[in-house]
Amino acid sequence: MNYELLSYLLKASLVLAILTTAYAWLVKRETFLNVNRWLLWINVAATLLLPIIPLPDLEWVPDAPAQAVAVVLPLKPANPVPKVTKSEPFIAPSPQATTVSSAVLKDSSLSVWDWIGIVYGVVAGLLVLKLLIQLGALWRLQHGSTQYETEDGVYLIESDKIASPFSFFNRIFYNPTHHNDDEWAQVWAHECVHAHQLHSIDMLTAEVLKIVFWFNPFAWWHQRLVQETLEFITDRAVLDSGIEKKSYQYHLLRTTLSADKQTFTNHFGGPHFNKSLLKTRIEMMNKSKSKWMGVGKYFLFVATLWVCAAFTKPYRAEIAAKIVEKVPELKEVFERQNPPLTQLNDFVLEAPPKPEKKTVVSVNSSSKDTLVSQTKYVIYKDNKLHWVVTPTMTFEDFLAIHEEFEKVGATFYVKKTDYDPISHYLSRIYLKTSFLKDGEDCYTNVSGAKQEPITAFGGWVAIEGGRAEIDKTSFDSQFSSVVAADKEKVDKWRASHSKEYRKAELEAESRKGELELRNYESQWRGSTNKFYSSPLKTPNGIAKFSPDALQNLCQMGARNRIYFEERQLRIENLYKSSEFFINNQPSTFQQAEKLTIDEIRYIVSYALYTDSTRKSAHRTMIIFTKDSNKP
Repeated sequence: MNYELLSYLLKASLVLAILTTAYAWLVKRETFLNVNRWLLWINVAATLLLPIIPLPDLEWVPDAPAQAVAVVLPLKPANPVPKVTKSEPFIAPSPQATTVSSAVLKDSSLSVWDWIGIVYGVVAGLLVLKLLIQLGALWRLQHGSTQYETEDGVYLIESDKIASPFSFFNRIFYNPTHHNDDEWAQVWAHECVHAHQLHSIDMLTAEVLKIVFWFNPFAWWHQRLVQETLEFITDRAVLDSGIEKKSYQYHLLRTTLSADKQTFTNHFGGPHFNKSLLKTRIEMMNKSKSKWMGVGKYFLFVATLWVCAAFTKPYRAEIAAKIVEKVPELKEVFERQNPPLTQLNDFVLEAPPKPEKKTVVSVNSSSKDTLVSQTKYVIYKDNKLHWVVTPTMTFEDFLAIHEEFEKVGATFYVKKTDYDPISHYLSRIYLKTSFLKDGEDCYTNVSGAKQEPITAFGGWVAIEGGRAEIDKTSFDSQFSSVVAADKEKVDKWRASHSKEYRKAELEAESRKGELELRNYESQWRGSTNKFYSSPLKTPNGIAKFSPDALQNLCQMGARNRIYFEERQLRIENLYKSSEFFINNQPSTFQQAEKLTIDEIRYIVSYALYTDSTRKSAHRTMIIFTKDSNKP
């Protein structure tokens, strides 16, 4: 391996290790998330540039760290010059000796450092190849799917091959069959943040840094920190937009457990996120904003740049010369030459020691008694795993139950939850238990009355035999004390927060109206995608009527494809032949003219050429009413 390249990689790895550790230790959990994103970019810039920037010999930068690096990375030794004395006659080597020497030199042409360079290049090349294959798969997925362009410059890619929604630059990939309306609103808000803030640049940069420094575990850690920070930023933006927190968190859980992801794209559930990382995202969503006193940690992070500069400071002949000028007595020390390194002709690889065999413990009839539950909501009894759900259970409690199920080869899957108006206890839950292979599937849907907590219920799965059961009305008697304690907590909470519940109910009604309005606006924008994405769109062939535009038409008696008579909608003759839709359902112009201005929210009318000759056009009119159930 080239000496300069080796020196650069090792110095850069040291800088990366220092800055990554400082970021994780000091500021990772602070809520100044956009500042954290910039610090990670500083991390990358310092890693790549500090080892090659010719830093001056500043007095305030200590020499000790650079001296330590200089000892680890000595100057590249020059080829030793053979010493010849006049008293020794020259003896020509015999042909046989020359042959043997040539063979030895041929065998020893690759040194240890050469082999290190070869291994580095091969692994880096394989990682580059993997990245190119992933990019190629993404390109094929995009060109084999249905595409729509939205008004804000984001492209929607629909495909039934997509397991979990994700984005790459300004393209959002999703499977429309996997999400209901509420879930799609959350996915859309989440992925739009990734797309508009160009998070894919951060992800690709972290991926390339990992490829260059694949031998450094801190490069892999840095990529994980980048992924976490981007998801923290996105989660905060989604919640600030008005999305309900609990619903969003459980949707994240479902999506993360089913996702099949690549490392450089931005996923709704998070890229390669295991359960501990998902818990970290939940904790950050629930965390209150950091106080300004935490800014001091950022100054400490900047101080680590000073430490990195000390390690990468040049410690060579220039520094030695300046020291000799001030302390002449050290001249003899600095003039000493390091002995030349012995050229390694060959080396012997000893067989590595045999690894100790690890005992794998499986769950069977002999080991079932050793299972110990780590949560109060699960017990092991009579060769069964018994569980219970109470209204006070949190995300962490459900995750703990899921981990207990995994011990016996089963799954515990919470599909949907609803909470009371101030998100303190469960008012509805839909869950499933099953075995991974050849076992029973059990489903249940438990609800309470409005603002009422659910009634505790439970079930069991057999450790052997693949059987399971859910009982909506009862649970194992050993859970009685746990259920009673949780019920008492809920009753005390409701009694002491009655005013807050009333206030929350009023706010919920207001939010419902706002969400309904946003839903209409989303449908309105979506109805225009077909026109804007079509190559057969006619010039100025679309007209969009917002609530304000409809009121102006009605008050002024103007005509523009539509008009109003005594507040009743009327269609101009040319557009009566249009294809009509009311609330996305096929309809007729007769049905449309039964609507009044008070019933209509939006109208979209557009015309597309019927074929490439552009001689005739097909018109469409889409009407959205304030009552979306109106036919």
